[in-house]
Amino acid sequence: MKPIIVATVALLVSITSFSQKKSKDTRIGFLVEPNISWFHPNENGVKNDGSKMGINYGLMLDYEFSDSYIFSTGLQISHTGGKLSYTGNAWTDKHVGYVVADNSSVNNTANYNVGLQYLQIPFAIKLLSDNKSKTNFWGSFGGFIAIPLKARADVETNFTVGGNSVNYSKNNDNIIGNVQPINLGMQIGAGVELPISDKNILVAGLIFNNGFIDVTKNSSWGGDGRINLNSIALKIGVFF
Repeated sequence: MKPIIVATVALLVSITSFSQKKSKDTRIGFLVEPNISWFHPNENGVKNDGSKMGINYGLMLDYEFSDSYIFSTGLQISHTGGKLSYTGNAWTDKHVGYVVADNSSVNNTANYNVGLQYLQIPFAIKLLSDNKSKTNFWGSFGGFIAIPLKARADVETNFTVGGNSVNYSKNNDNIIGNVQPINLGMQIGAGVELPISDKNILVAGLIFNNGFIDVTKNSSWGGDGRINLNSIALKIGVFF
């Protein structure tokens, strides 16, 4: 919880200090981003089993170095996730995902529908076309830092124990202890800005997030290798 508080305070202090400048080089707004997210496993026996729809929302902050070069950041709540399918293939493979079955044999399987909620801070350099009072096009490149707030999963498993099939299922299982305490990644975006009044600007675009860090803790998930989380979002926001 402490990293969340520190990150929030640091960003609010930055926004306050920027806002105290009586210049036009700082813009603050609110955004909503419907998204589609999915896992990208990098290990045999684990595969992506489907995507998940979610939403991001929060503040966006642009600091303009010039009319065309901008440092863009913000503070968002991000609802993401995805689906994973695990297959075991040995007597010693008691872990299938984070579920464990003692004395299990071969062909154990588990399916996970995972929902994640993050506190996310994006940061990017944004290049903006320079058409005063008209539609401007922008492109951005940067990254993000995300701290998990909630993690839930629906689980369906099938184990072979002593020649018998044993099923285990659970809905809305709290798995916050089974995910990494931080996620980092790359962010690329492009879109348009459209003035809608003398003070307000509508922003729209597409944002792609490519996670770099393993989302699952290998010690909890039976050494499942690196499981990255990726997403693509439709960005809709207004600068005030």
